[in-house]
Amino acid sequence: MSGGFPLRAYEWHWQTVARTLAILLVLAVMSGCSLFPHQAPALIVDLSTPQPASKPEVAEPEEVPASAPVVTQPLVEPKVPHPAPKRRVFVPKKPPPPPPVEEKAPSTPPPLTTRIMQHEQIRGLLDSEIQRPDGKVIGRAVDMYADATGKPKIMIVNLSGFLGVGDRKVTFPWTAFRFNPATKKAPITFALPTSGSNGASNAAKVKAQDASARLGSVNDIPPTLAQLIDSTVLQKNGARMGRVVDMLIDAQAQPQALVIDLSDSLAADKRQIAANWPDLHVVSRNKVMQLQLDFTDAQIKAAPTYSPDQPIKIVSPVVPPPEPATSPEPAPAAASGPGSCAKAGAAGIARPSKQ
Repeated sequence: MSGGFPLRAYEWHWQTVARTLAILLVLAVMSGCSLFPHQAPALIVDLSTPQPASKPEVAEPEEVPASAPVVTQPLVEPKVPHPAPKRRVFVPKKPPPPPPVEEKAPSTPPPLTTRIMQHEQIRGLLDSEIQRPDGKVIGRAVDMYADATGKPKIMIVNLSGFLGVGDRKVTFPWTAFRFNPATKKAPITFALPTSGSNGASNAAKVKAQDASARLGSVNDIPPTLAQLIDSTVLQKNGARMGRVVDMLIDAQAQPQALVIDLSDSLAADKRQIAANWPDLHVVSRNKVMQLQLDFTDAQIKAAPTYSPDQPIKIVSPVVPPPEPATSPEPAPAAASGPGSCAKAGAAGIARPSKQ
């Protein structure tokens, strides 16, 4: 027994120490949990049943002890905001009503005279075919020249070559052609001179006609003649009226009208009119022959439009008559006196005898 006692005592000692340490550890844990803040458990609300409306909490006024001194604050006058300054609004005055418009009387149309001709009576010269008496076409008319009196003198003919090769422009006298406006093909015929029945008596006349019917060069046209096609027509005041694009010729080879394109005028009127040929003036300005018509701007605007598909309306301006000349002042009466008597006697005037 003496050999086992010390061992039991040793075991008992260590068991006691272990229990003590366990107790201390439990106490330490329990004391540590008290250090954490205590959280209230969350309120569980049943949403399936209606809940009564919560009343707002009314804070009760704190009771002030009677012994506490009453502190009075100084009265502060409230600040009254000053009104903003009013802006002056300028209202524009209404303009006075416009005066009543006086109805103008309709203006009288500008003075014009118009004559109507049919396309069977006159025919355009430009690009008209020219044939010989046997019916063979030899070329086309492309231009004409007139003298200072407006009489046609020369026709420019474009002689046809073979398939357009060899075409050339030549001049012929105006009297060498005959016109037939009603013919659709080749309205101009080149009239060759023929001998008369008297034979020898007409030989000189035929020779003269043959010489006049010979072709000439366009470079030999005298400067005293005025060209018609593509020439500018001026008004009396010098303003541009338009450009000649064609001439209308009747069966007697007499020009009746000029077809003028107004698109080249200062008014830029994009149309054509037929102006009366006798109203044409050929004037010389700076040694150049120019064309002139006495149309005013109002007459040009009122002129009817030329159309190749409608009857031709040839217009002519009506020139107002010149103002009458003022009558001359009467001559002063002869002065009386010896000098006047002597002049009267020298002039052969008998003096009355004294009674």
